Amino acid sequence: RKEGFFNCWTRKEAYIKAEGKGMSIPLSAFDVSLTPGEPAALLRTQNHPQETSRWSLQALNPAPSYAAALAVKGHDWELKCWQWAPM
Repeated sequence: RKEGFFNCWTRKEAYIKAEGKGMSIPLSAFDVSLTPGEPAALLRTQNHPQETSRWSLQALNPAPSYAAALAVKGHDWELKCWQWAPM
């Protein structure tokens, strides 16, 4: 349950930040995937159903017990992550 909540929160937060409208977009106006192990996705938008196919969501696992997400308009991108060793 807790993992699903954080999946939902981080994915919704990523989307509203990427849209550039912040909390002026009601969180109930769109749905994201939240089931642990399920790919991150924008599932529904209230006023613009075609928007779901225009957005990519990527779940990130920065560390154990942490969740993050990235939202990008479009699909022609590649995420590269590096893990830095302490000096």
